[in-house]
This record gives sequence, structure tokens and C-alpha cells, in this order.
Amino acid sequence: MTLTRDDSAMWAWAAGRALAAGDVPASGAEAAAWTVRGWAEIALGCALLGPAAFDGLDAVVQATGVRHGGPAADRLRALRARCGPVPRGYPDAADPGPVDPPGEETREACRRLAAWCATIPDGSGRSRPVRDPLRWGERHRPHATRDVTAVDGSRFAGLAWRTWMRLPGEHGPITVVVEGTHRAPEPRRRVWRGVHDGAHLDLLAACGDEVEFGRGLLAAESYAMAVELVALAETADPVVRRVLKQGVRERIGRIAGHPELGLLPTLAAAYVTGALGLLEGGAGGVPEELAEPLRARWGRVGQVSLTPR
Repeated sequence: MTLTRDDSAMWAWAAGRALAAGDVPASGAEAAAWTVRGWAEIALGCALLGPAAFDGLDAVVQATGVRHGGPAADRLRALRARCGPVPRGYPDAADPGPVDPPGEETREACRRLAAWCATIPDGSGRSRPVRDPLRWGERHRPHATRDVTAVDGSRFAGLAWRTWMRLPGEHGPITVVVEGTHRAPEPRRRVWRGVHDGAHLDLLAACGDEVEFGRGLLAAESYAMAVELVALAETADPVVRRVLKQGVRERIGRIAGHPELGLLPTLAAAYVTGALGLLEGGAGGVPEELAEPLRARWGRVGQVSLTPR
């Protein structure tokens, strides 16, 4: 399957997704930073599609009038510059303002998750690189999809955060994973792609593009992180276990101390409170055909009591 080359389809995709990126469960500075972060992800899709897609993004950005977007604005402007001068009205990377710190429920969930993570033994050893991380990761994903189109994004290395998305294809939307934008050692890259990104792709296949931007992203990150936690509880591979533990600690650290996600406490908390809530039995926008088998695996490894009461 190939991406569309129809200008009107590109414009409609970018404008529609840019509007969806502004539908966030936040206000003030947090809403501005979250919206701009979504626009930066859309800009990667526009760069893959073509100039007409940027025309659609431009229209929404200029009409919305967000002036300051925090660090994500640098990615947004750099990607937009790949297609000509950045239009007036694009937000800059200045601090959009103060945001409220995470609440006590989130802090308690972080403490419980960190304590649980510490009980899992560290390990050392080597593991062989794998040719296809998504196929490797299927063992950790209870509802794995293979309906994914890989797109080369190596020319955008350093300008992308997430690399899973739905883009307009010649015959309708296609689920895309963008390769080559991140550099990391094996097996970290394999675990990121095969477990976390793979879970995002599984959810996209089940839900469509409503879990890509804005408030829908809460469900996406809750599900992907829940898949990581189950994988950590199940795996006997010490190298994979070490990478997953590092990932848990890094997600906890994002909530208060990350240069970009520190401005997005609602989204950052989803990696912890959303994931644990999903495993305990909450829905959170995740279809039951994905959530139920994941909870069953969590229950078999005896971790259901982890979620805060």
C-alpha cells in the first residue's frame, strides 16, 4: 500500500488531524503545549505526504493562534521548514506558562509502580538482534496486527517523537510506522518498536485515528504502557527485563522532570495511572477485545493488586 498523492486528500487529513490535536482535556498553558505537540506529530505526516498536506496544517495553526508551544514547537517549525519558509502564526518554543503539578493520586501511583518495579530482579546477558522487531514483539502483545506499512523516515532523524500514525493511502487510510527516525542501541530500539510502538499499532488497527491526537492519546499511551508492564511481569529474558524496567523508571520521571512532558502532566500521568487503571478493569477508551486478554495475562502473573486503591 502506498500513501496518497491526491492534494485534496492530503489537505483534508492534515486539517482534520490538526483540529483533533486541539481537543485536549486541559486548559491554558498545558492545552497550548499539548496542541503544539500534536501538530509536530502531524507535521511529520505532512513531510511524508507532500506540500498540500502542510497547506492544511497551516490553515489550522494560523486560525488557532497559539503563540508559545514549548519545546515541541522546535520540531514543528523544523519539519514545516522542510517545505519552505515557516508561515507567520506558527508558535515559537517559548514557555507557554505555568501548569499545575501532578496530584496526590498520580504521585501515589508512581510510588507504587516504582516499588513494584524494584521487586523485579535485574539481569545481565546478551541477546541477539532481531530482523523484525514488530514480529518479535508479538509474543508480548495479545492482539498483534500485521497490517502495517513501513515508511522510510531517516531524513527526519531527530525531528520525530512518535512514529506510528494513520495516513491517507491511495485506497483509504493505512496504518504506518516510520522507520529510521530514532537511533538507539539494541535491544532498546527493539523493545520500543516491538512492544510499545507495536501496541500503539494494534490499537490503531482496532480503533482507527481517534486514538492518535488530543484526548484520544490518553487511551493510546495507557494501553501501550499496560502492554509494557505485562511484558515486564512475564519476560524471563534478563536483557528485555532490564530495558523494560528502565522504561518504567523513565516514564515515572517524565511526570515532573521532563523538558517537554513536564508541561503535560495529564498526558504524562497516563503512562502510570492510565496503564494501571486499565489493568485493574477500567476501559479508558480501549476496546474490550484488546483490554480483556491483557488483563487476563496480568492476572496470571499475580499483579492485579498493584493499582492504587
